[in-house]
Amino acid sequence: MSHFRLKRAALRFGDEGWTVTPGAWLESPGDEPARFACGRPDCHTSSCHPALAHWDEDATSDAAQIEEWWQDAPYSLLLATGHGIGVIEVPGLLGARAVRGPVSGPGRPSVTGVLRGPVAVTPQDRWMFFVREPGVPAIMRPELKREDILWHTRGSWVPLPPTRLRSGPVRWEVSPEDVQWHVPTLEQAQRALVDAAVWLDASLLESRLSGRMTTTAPRTGNATTQPLAARRPGRGYGRSIADGPMEVLRRAA
Repeated sequence: MSHFRLKRAALRFGDEGWTVTPGAWLESPGDEPARFACGRPDCHTSSCHPALAHWDEDATSDAAQIEEWWQDAPYSLLLATGHGIGVIEVPGLLGARAVRGPVSGPGRPSVTGVLRGPVAVTPQDRWMFFVREPGVPAIMRPELKREDILWHTRGSWVPLPPTRLRSGPVRWEVSPEDVQWHVPTLEQAQRALVDAAVWLDASLLESRLSGRMTTTAPRTGNATTQPLAARRPGRGYGRSIADGPMEVLRRAA
């Protein structure tokens, strides 16, 4: 991937106040196994990772610094979260429901409400919802306290398009331009995700119940079924939301 394309993207994010940092790049994306290189001789990390030793402190939106970073190396593009923008990372099925609902097309209204904001997707089908961080410590909804949902705040990072991971590029499902760089609040994003999770949970239970009734229902008579109530939000969703670096992406990168 060309320096110019990555630098242009980094500068555009910087113009909007997004705090970026350079990441390691794939040495040979067409070979197996591909390794990420960052130029530091003491670094032995082979997966996607920040290229700078003090990446969180040095992350910036300053155009001059971004120009210098991407001048000589095709660094991947990372967002240092916790500098005004955080990321909720969720599984693909949940993310797609929160964004699309029954209607296809980025950023459109759905039965789960309107979620208007940037959403990126990794090659491993992890959906990343970019949100404005509150001025106080974030309070995550209990319904979203699941092991497969990650909250990226200070001290964490996520790859931004057009960064390429081993299995493919990170892409936009809803690009910042699609929503005129509007970033929703943490509460708005959580509300859409909770609504989507409740719908998926109820839909799965109803499907399972329908399957059981199909195989066990008598062949005669006028038996009727009652609608299945949605399971109370939060039940069966695992333990607590993960804090810290994006382990799922690192393992898959």
